[in-house]
Amino acid sequence: MKKLTLLGLVAGLSVSMFAQNTERLAPNIHMVDDGIVRHLTQDQVKARYGAETPVWSEDFASGIPSTWLNSGTAAALSDTDAVWEYRGTITTPSNAVGGRGAYNGAQTPMTSATVANGFVVFDSDFLDNAGVAGNFGNGIAAAPHLAELVTDMIDLTQFPIVDLSFTQFYRRFAGPAGSQAVPATYVDFSVDGGATFPYSVTLNSGVAVNSATPTNDVVNVTAGSYIGGQDSVKIRFRFDGDYYFWCLDDIEIVNTPGNRLAFTEWQGAPSQDIIYGPSATGSSKMGIMTGKQTRSISFDANAINSGTIAQSNVKLEVQVFESGSLVQTVSSGLISTLNAGDTASYNDLNTYATAWTPSANGSYKVVYALMSDSVSLYSDTTSLYVNDSIMSMDFDSWDNSIGASSNTTQWGDGAQMYNRHDLVDDEMLFGAKVYLGSTTMSGGILELAVYDSSAYGGNTSGWDANKLVAYGQAVISGADTARGFVRFDFTNSTSGRGIDLDVAKGAYMYNLTMYDNQGANTLLIRNDQTWGKAAGSGSMYLAALGSWYSGYSGGRSFNNLWIRGINCPSSNAAACMTADVDEESIDVITISPNPASDYISLDFGLSLGNYNVSIVDLTGKMMKSETVRAAADVNLYVGDLNMGMYLIRIQKGDSVKTSKLSIL
Repeated sequence: MKKLTLLGLVAGLSVSMFAQNTERLAPNIHMVDDGIVRHLTQDQVKARYGAETPVWSEDFASGIPSTWLNSGTAAALSDTDAVWEYRGTITTPSNAVGGRGAYNGAQTPMTSATVANGFVVFDSDFLDNAGVAGNFGNGIAAAPHLAELVTDMIDLTQFPIVDLSFTQFYRRFAGPAGSQAVPATYVDFSVDGGATFPYSVTLNSGVAVNSATPTNDVVNVTAGSYIGGQDSVKIRFRFDGDYYFWCLDDIEIVNTPGNRLAFTEWQGAPSQDIIYGPSATGSSKMGIMTGKQTRSISFDANAINSGTIAQSNVKLEVQVFESGSLVQTVSSGLISTLNAGDTASYNDLNTYATAWTPSANGSYKVVYALMSDSVSLYSDTTSLYVNDSIMSMDFDSWDNSIGASSNTTQWGDGAQMYNRHDLVDDEMLFGAKVYLGSTTMSGGILELAVYDSSAYGGNTSGWDANKLVAYGQAVISGADTARGFVRFDFTNSTSGRGIDLDVAKGAYMYNLTMYDNQGANTLLIRNDQTWGKAAGSGSMYLAALGSWYSGYSGGRSFNNLWIRGINCPSSNAAACMTADVDEESIDVITISPNPASDYISLDFGLSLGNYNVSIVDLTGKMMKSETVRAAADVNLYVGDLNMGMYLIRIQKGDSVKTSKLSIL
């Protein structure tokens, strides 16, 4: 059960490239953390600091230190129960238990690096309701809570530039004064021994209400400007609000390395971005596109010199790989000097002058790199796809689901969402596949209408029916939910042709209308948050509020939908009709490494469904046979096979791919 979420309206101003209507932001459910705060994985921490020894640390191996201050209030009154709690190996409950409140869900503990020797938690939910649903305010310390955990004195005289790092597990409900617009988690800094705490940083604004961080989320705060070089430092971890819990462990102050660059957000721009042509800005980001619709692609980034030494000859370099081979490298111009603490924005770190255009079908991997004469930093790998028939704004990443059943006070029957598919050449549309969220039920109704780009009338006007080019309706069946998508057929039953899409229209809007029978049949659509959508390339109609919105403020929960148009070049319609697009991608399945010793990884690209994978020796003897679900990274263990040459056979229906596999 979740406590009710109250959402306030936030308006935003941006202009749709095609519709020329002011975009509106839906009621806010997601905000962005302060720029000095980063959330890292354990591996990213190692890459960031290397062998750097912490200046100061606390892992709670012996409980909360007696020299720390631990105090709190409940319902605005001082309360010795409303304090931080230590969970260790011999405490009750132990470090195997997380938050214990009635609305926490599973009582999962955090998974910090040293969780085995204990951690601390402020368990607001449990303090308020004693773990009993509906027992609001009848626990040992009623919400709202203000709990403060203050370190002892720390001398940083010799360390002018430092970072604060700690591992957390936080589930969000409301912040100060019961406001859901802000979280309940703050870190405050004092340089006068705790007499005052003039510096405060808000944490976890990017966590949605009723959602949680990872169980081992590493928070990194650039703290040198607050406490660097000071001799009387104290740090205060402050929970101010109500529900659910905040767990902490492995608190460290780390001396900032001399040579260090980091990607960073800058004035609302993301740390890295991808820009699609044909124009320099505004074109939809087509994560999946046909070879006929390839267009120029540029990259940009924002970077901060987060070290202590000025960096020379800073640049952005982007590498593009296909099937493990480097196919393109593009770079920005050089920034001769980037002083410590300074930020280089996308105005300088961009490849606009050297845009890349894919030249062949493939599954392309993109890596961003920040480089200087002294240091280099590489991003995670992202993917984009060029194929024969499919066009979509998603990048084959299923990050969340959204739609008619997202929020009954906003969405409801008749809610709509659209994405805009841009063209650079004439095209022919034969159908579309709309991918469903995992909790979607049969019985709901889904309508897909395709309009030319001028049909959208704005926030309240809706669509011009005279500009409709394709329409389909489906009652979602059990077969649809089992396979994860609904397919719409736009083929002319007499001629066998699809629908001509004219490049002169610029783009086409793929609009979904959803009916979940007043919430009786959950209906959600897959959404991709890989890259923020271009302005004007998508909007959603919240039926209960009677208006269109460009999305949620600061979030990507409505972004690039899995609405995949099935197309082919108009000049080759017959060839398109002879191939089943659901099976076409078996030839692009890749196997790596080869030779292998322990594991092999199968990359199915855009393929869907179950595949049989078998390995036979050269005499024809079956050595392994497994059924796997298609994904970008499916691992199979081969370490139990003898050294030698084998054949690996991948099959789905009548489609078969056979390759040689060498085991070392």
